Amino acid sequence: MKKHFVVKMICLLTVMAFGLMGCGQKKANEFEPVLDTEAKVVLSTAGFFGNFEALDQVIADFNQYYPNVEFTYEQNGMENFDSYIKANTNIDIMMTSEEIFERFGDLVGLACADLSKEDINLSDIDEKMLKRGYHDGALSAIPMGQNTYGLVVNVSLLEKEGLEVPDNYEEFISVLTALKEKGYAPVQGPSSKVYAELVQDMAYDMILNDKNLYNDLMNGRESAAEKLQPVFDVLNEMEENGFIDPAVNAEYPDDNYDQAILKFFEGDVPFWVCNTEKVSGMKKRESKSEAFQNDPFTYTFIYAPLGEKGVYAYKEPWFGFSVNKNAENYDYAIEFMRFLATKKEINTIANMKGVPSVAVENEDNDIYKNISEPGKVEMEGTNEGEITSAMTNAWYSCVNKYIAGDYASDREALEDFAKLCSQ
Repeated sequence: MKKHFVVKMICLLTVMAFGLMGCGQKKANEFEPVLDTEAKVVLSTAGFFGNFEALDQVIADFNQYYPNVEFTYEQNGMENFDSYIKANTNIDIMMTSEEIFERFGDLVGLACADLSKEDINLSDIDEKMLKRGYHDGALSAIPMGQNTYGLVVNVSLLEKEGLEVPDNYEEFISVLTALKEKGYAPVQGPSSKVYAELVQDMAYDMILNDKNLYNDLMNGRESAAEKLQPVFDVLNEMEENGFIDPAVNAEYPDDNYDQAILKFFEGDVPFWVCNTEKVSGMKKRESKSEAFQNDPFTYTFIYAPLGEKGVYAYKEPWFGFSVNKNAENYDYAIEFMRFLATKKEINTIANMKGVPSVAVENEDNDIYKNISEPGKVEMEGTNEGEITSAMTNAWYSCVNKYIAGDYASDREALEDFAKLCSQ
């Protein structure tokens, strides 16, 4: 009997072990429908994009579980979001942004359900990316991707000129110098964006990694200007050496999108300053560029290598989705958010839209390989709400006014930036 007991125990332990292994291998967030899968429901959605193929794909995936759930989609503008909400009180799912929450305050906050109180497994989404979706303690939105600033690099052009993609500031200056000597305008972008966005990651990482600097900015102290001086030192070097040509920048479309992408595809732009939202439109426009079709080349997206050691790796969540508290089909709207929050779908919507994913285990497009795993990093930071839209607007304003000669010195520009941040 004792022998049989031992054998049974061994068998039992073996089964338990395999069971535990199975549990360990099971995905943390597998979607299982909890509502009536045969119900006929129409979910109304609204967003800022005219064509939203990425959302269409997630909806198609959702319809594998809920074949009778239809989605309507209406484009609305961020500038009149308040009017849209007032006129569509029962809309189910809304695309939102931090700018909207800052601009329209309580109106948007009161309209959005607290997703943290719903049965939504958020474990597949980077916690830092989620934090900016909280407002007054409530999770108002789930982000659909990352927004990152940097440079699109014509890798083929550099290789043709015997140059390599730079990893740090010394290498960057060396490459820019060589390109200028060869007759190129090395760093390009529209006048209203190229200077501010080139050094934006550097400035924001410094602010996020220095609590004293952040507090100085929030209180409008002149000491903040001194700490941010290295950022303007970079701007000064770019301008004094002619690495950024004002005449070239003046020809860029101010939205830095469609026509700027086509200009890059002409093949003679070494470094184009932009963010991942602009990069998201590049693949579709390859076929629209006769120059690129006739002479295709390799390009990639990198953080601006402005540090002695390497890049300033700054990240922030992009647009998100919110559920209306007064949604006509609230339960199914929440069910869709449960589905969207899974690793597969949060990667799907980001990848199809062409921006970096906010998933813990991301599956980014190849163009983002250099920001997903940057080789050499000087400093890194994630905006969890510290960097506001108002602060960003102040940054653009002060940098552009400085370049235009509206300030007597770079110190005056930085002191003005601190004052604006404190308001």
